[in-house]
Amino acid sequence: MSIKCTVTTDLQVKDKNGYSGIQKHVEHDEKINHTNQDIVFSETQFNQYDESPKTRAAIDQWNDEHFKDYVEEHDKHQREKGHAERQYGSVKNYLKRKKKATAVLTIGNMEVQSKLMQQFCPKTSYQEEKLPDGTTHLVFKLKDQSSQPIPDNIAIAKQFYGCFNRALIKATNNNVGWTLKDKSRVNIGDYLHRGRYATNNDEMGISHIHYELATFGMTRGGKKRAAHVTNSLNQALVSLHHAVTGKYCSGRDATKWFRANMDQFALKCLEDELHKTYKVPQNKKILDFERKTKEDKTVQTGLSMEQLKAQHQEIADHQKAVQSLQSQADNLTNRKNDVQSQVATVTQNLKSIYEAATGHQAVDKDGKDLSPLAMANGITKAARSSQKDKQQAEQNANAAQEKQTAAENQQKQLDQQLAHQRQQLQTLQNQISDADKQIKQRKLQRIKAAQQEIDQNDLLDNNDQPITVTEANVTQMEQELDSWRQEERDNWETDKQDYQDELDNLNQEIITARTTKTELSITNQQLTTQNQQLQNENTTVQNQINDYKNQLVDTIVENAPEHKVESSLLKPNETAQPVISDTGRQQHLRQTLKYLMDTTTKVLQKIKTEATNFINQITQTLTQPTQNQQSNPTSQHSPSLDLSNIKSSDKPFDYRKEQKLMNDPIIKLKKAILFATNDQLQKTSQQTKQSLKKQTEDEYEL
Repeated sequence: MSIKCTVTTDLQVKDKNGYSGIQKHVEHDEKINHTNQDIVFSETQFNQYDESPKTRAAIDQWNDEHFKDYVEEHDKHQREKGHAERQYGSVKNYLKRKKKATAVLTIGNMEVQSKLMQQFCPKTSYQEEKLPDGTTHLVFKLKDQSSQPIPDNIAIAKQFYGCFNRALIKATNNNVGWTLKDKSRVNIGDYLHRGRYATNNDEMGISHIHYELATFGMTRGGKKRAAHVTNSLNQALVSLHHAVTGKYCSGRDATKWFRANMDQFALKCLEDELHKTYKVPQNKKILDFERKTKEDKTVQTGLSMEQLKAQHQEIADHQKAVQSLQSQADNLTNRKNDVQSQVATVTQNLKSIYEAATGHQAVDKDGKDLSPLAMANGITKAARSSQKDKQQAEQNANAAQEKQTAAENQQKQLDQQLAHQRQQLQTLQNQISDADKQIKQRKLQRIKAAQQEIDQNDLLDNNDQPITVTEANVTQMEQELDSWRQEERDNWETDKQDYQDELDNLNQEIITARTTKTELSITNQQLTTQNQQLQNENTTVQNQINDYKNQLVDTIVENAPEHKVESSLLKPNETAQPVISDTGRQQHLRQTLKYLMDTTTKVLQKIKTEATNFINQITQTLTQPTQNQQSNPTSQHSPSLDLSNIKSSDKPFDYRKEQKLMNDPIIKLKKAILFATNDQLQKTSQQTKQSLKKQTEDEYEL
């Protein structure tokens, strides 16, 4: 059978310190005197915290992304209006003036946790502890009688609380959200971004998580002011609701909607963790969601553990007092009934004696029963007629009279005791009424004092609206005022320490600056020496570059004396001149080393191309047949080979290299010369002489 389980998401708007104001409360340091006396410090080891600088930096970055544009626009507007003093200056300064939000997520209660421990943990791993109201709950037995740790029980507790830790952390993750019909994703973390958190498993309640909330929302805007961003918790919830449903609603309705979704999801997270950890079949339900409402008088929210215990103790004491008074009243009633029964018995006996003695019924002339005294008198009169029975009748009458008197006295005593008890009960009721009046009077005084303190300090709610203290919220306002006063004291102490630290840092910086100045002087001398060396080396390198430039320009002059620098590389209104002239040479020397190298490469490449063409032309001339050439011309060299001198090569054949050699112009020329005839050689000689003559004439013309 599944366990009925409640889930509570408590969203709180604290003062300007937010999560920092409750940090000591959630850390449960045993060295600190906590107001919460219900911490089981032996179980603090199972709490899980994330208060790292990385998490804080992530919150700062998230706030910058959401509020940076608004702050910059606001500051720009204030500067344009001439109110520079109203600028925020930064997102951090803007949020510093705003209240911060925190939240507490609780799954179940003490009864649920005890039932889960009984279901999944061995009986030897836990023990019962009583609360002031007489109820009991279970805690893990982590140490033996000699205060030594019990490793097996510690492992069981770690496994058990691990389910709650993972469920609470998963339920509050920033990536939790909704996938809409258009496949887009809305995460809670886009509007309510979780920062630092702490899970508490060591309180006598149920495991829960405290976490920091960075909030972001958009106002709906109006005629006087356009929509703008805000860190109001209500607006963040309204914006989240609109992003998911597409509808606007009030802050109250958005809060109910968020809690309903959050509570259901959190219970599912714990259900999944219990199934996975304890290998429970998926078709077996462990927890069943239950929603408690304000109409349920067995549930009260907003009370601390100390207040809840005191209330339970007060109710128990009152019930005991009522039960005691009721028991006393029942005893007196029983005793009264006994006396009345005895009186009735005596009266009946007296009536029988009267009827026996007189022979008449014990009634008067009107038919009413005679009183005991009248019957005694009748018996006495009847006894006078019989001397023999007179003494006995008198004795019986006296005895009856004594019994009746004793019964009447006893009845009076019981009536007095009952009246006294009723008076005591009335007195107690009057005291309770007076106490209620005093409580109401005290509550009015508390409301007045809280309202006065709020007005004196100009405190506002998260929407920057005045706060009104009422009978319904006075306890919450007093708690928030206590937190505000404590945080103001903490801020003063923090600022004082910050100023002292800043002064110490300045002194240290002065000392460091002096040391740095000395070191810089030494370093400056060293750098001056190194600079001089570098200048000398630079001069040497520059001279080498100039020499190399001159060599390159000489090569260009030798092979392309008419070469000119492109006009785009010259100074304005400067005309390019051949490199062979002094002006042209200076124009070339002003160019970069790469330009000269590229130009030299082009010139040499041109010469190489002309030489290759000339060689190919000669080779072609040598290989062309002549008119006088016989059908089987005789070569100038014998092509015969001496096969006896041929030996096998010890090197592998490289066809690429052979192909390259076959295409080499020089190799082709040598081969053509070897196989050329006399006519071909003569023709080639004439052609070469003509080419040289032409080249000489061209150079002479130049």
